[in-house]
Amino acid sequence: MKSLVTSLLTVSIVMFAVCSGPVKAAVLRLSDHCSEDETQPELVEYLDAELNFSVVDSTLTLSVTNLTPENEGDPAFKISRIFFNVTDNVEDLILTDVYASEESNTEGWDLYFWKNGFWKNAFIVDGFGRFDVYLRGDHDSDGPVVEPGQTVNFVCQISGDGPFVDSDFVNLSSPQDEHIVSYAVVKFYNDDTSAHGATNVPEPASAVILGLGSLFFVLRRRQR
Repeated sequence: MKSLVTSLLTVSIVMFAVCSGPVKAAVLRLSDHCSEDETQPELVEYLDAELNFSVVDSTLTLSVTNLTPENEGDPAFKISRIFFNVTDNVEDLILTDVYASEESNTEGWDLYFWKNGFWKNAFIVDGFGRFDVYLRGDHDSDGPVVEPGQTVNFVCQISGDGPFVDSDFVNLSSPQDEHIVSYAVVKFYNDDTSAHGATNVPEPASAVILGLGSLFFVLRRRQR
């Protein structure tokens, strides 16, 4: 009984924290790690992006914002690749729509879902492990990218064992060799260089969502 009261008190405290501040969908800020840490350590602080996952019923809207500033005289960094992970209850994602915060080329993005089967073993990202989902633009031509300061929205149909929530798309990558694990990675590039930027720490809103989910399952198990 005492442990149940403690758990309920914890839930109350977390809910108070949620209600006392603005909470949006599950958010990942990709500015903690860079694949060029050793050769270009300044990029760790410079490259910056935000992934915002929002689920309604069986539809995921992923909003990707390129927050990397533009330095006068230097080529601006664009985003052409996006990688993230899903929980086991998500069996597939199908990209149904792409739209931007302003008029730009959004045609040509592709989504690959490699969670099941041998494809997962074939996809490893620069020091950050293996990922379930891969969104590909094209920086070799005039194909779609996320420009500096721009937000591009990807709408996907989810299949699997629902109901689905935002935190189903905030899951650590599979480890590979000496790679660190992370929640998501994007590929930044300009005329001179390219780098992958990642995070292994979710934003506070995501941490609250994940924490509430864990507490829910703990309480449900205690009731059995």
